[in-house]
Amino acid sequence: MSLEHVAQGQTRFFTPGVAPDPRGILLGRFCLMTFPTLEGAVSWLRLYSAEASLDELLAALTITKARTALGGREIVVQIPAVSSYAADRSARLARLVGGAIYTGTAKHFVKYRDDRSPYGYDAVDIGAMPAQTDFMVHGDEFAQAYVREGELPFQRLLFRLSIRKLPGRENLGAEDRGELYLAVAHGLSDGIIRYLWRNRVEAHAGLFAPQSTSAFDDHARDRGYMLIRARALPERILQLFLGTPGIDVFRAVGATCAVAVGYEHPIDLASCASVFAPDTFHMFWPNDRVDVLPGPLQLSDIADLTRVDLHLDRPRDPAQHAGGPPEAIGVDLKLAAAMGPPRRVVATLIPLEHASRLKRILFALPPVSLRGHRVAVTERGVLVVGNENLDVIPLGQLLCELTPGLLVPLGMDVVPRVSPEVLARALGHGAGVVTVFVADPASPLAGEGHGLAARPFQIAESTLVTLERRALAKLEAERPETLDVSVEAGGAAEVVNDAVGRFALWGFPDAPDRKLLPSGEKK
Repeated sequence: MSLEHVAQGQTRFFTPGVAPDPRGILLGRFCLMTFPTLEGAVSWLRLYSAEASLDELLAALTITKARTALGGREIVVQIPAVSSYAADRSARLARLVGGAIYTGTAKHFVKYRDDRSPYGYDAVDIGAMPAQTDFMVHGDEFAQAYVREGELPFQRLLFRLSIRKLPGRENLGAEDRGELYLAVAHGLSDGIIRYLWRNRVEAHAGLFAPQSTSAFDDHARDRGYMLIRARALPERILQLFLGTPGIDVFRAVGATCAVAVGYEHPIDLASCASVFAPDTFHMFWPNDRVDVLPGPLQLSDIADLTRVDLHLDRPRDPAQHAGGPPEAIGVDLKLAAAMGPPRRVVATLIPLEHASRLKRILFALPPVSLRGHRVAVTERGVLVVGNENLDVIPLGQLLCELTPGLLVPLGMDVVPRVSPEVLARALGHGAGVVTVFVADPASPLAGEGHGLAARPFQIAESTLVTLERRALAKLEAERPETLDVSVEAGGAAEVVNDAVGRFALWGFPDAPDRKLLPSGEKK
């Protein structure tokens, strides 16, 4: 019997249960891999789990001990042919570890495709299957019959494999130290919790006893320990724990299992997470020991488990010290150049000798400035506070705010640079108070923008009045005497008729401007 190459687009085949996939590659429902020893099958599982997830294969994966017609024994691994891509990966890895791969559905499996036949192989002249044969594989110029002798469940194989020590893997990187588990003996648990808490390591802890599958295992409870989950454990603490008897360190692999640090399971446990029940947590120890803990793990914050014992000493009176009272640690406040961006100017402090200049500037200020600015005259100078920028008044020392009502020279900060809230509390500054810092003019460094700060002064905010009210000098107006110009009332009125004479129209006879008679006329 021989094999034929499958042609592109071929639809009829001699091998039962096979068909082309969408790529035209011949596939059955399963792929069958044969290995001469169990080590070959484990090597294939190890390589496949490192490249892809085994969870997609575990539903139909079987590991069978089979015997050939000549009495030879081989390990047969059957996986579902989920796609030709997964079959290609399986074939490449199987040939890498000395195995062979076939595809089929029930009892007849034909050689899977290779470089010589890109679309696969079809068996020709398939005869009757020999008696007492469970399945047959068809290869190049041969056909091999197998009889199943027993199956090895994948879960059983997984837990029977010993983890391997890897030299140099004790030095974990920051990513590998993201989540570690510490199995701590009961006698060391309190000290380890306090040590982690003092070093500010985020950790959670709980007491656990491994589950026992035998009713006669009386020592299962004695193997209990405290399990501590530590996050971002520093390297120095990790090395300390690795060298301390009674402390075993494990690295989390997936959500339901952990492996001892410095060791590795032959099969990537994260790729077969479906094997582990969600209500369990597995701990793989170096000595072929696997502890099954109840899951999900119920852990408590170590901050709630830490017992803090404080021994407080009563401080003695400073006068009782042999050397007298201790030296105060307070320092004098200074003004230094500000480190941040310049602040908005809100006030100016004008020396009293420059008050006359301020008077002349008032004539040029617009009404808005006169109404918006407030002023107070003190023995330290004339303090002008505005609602907007005060750089329109080119007099005095411009001031800006550290906090509402707390003023310092422009471009300066108070050092030590304590927070404005602490500074205000120390000065007794609060609402309704204006506190002003100015540079000490006697300091040799005052002209350079820094030096000792003169003693700050405070005024009540109520003493500030609007500049509009203080701009005008006191005016005096004269009050002249008023005169009485009223007329007294007269007596009763009387009408007197004078005689008009013979010629009434000529006027009154006694009038000085009496009209003269024409010449030659007598009266």
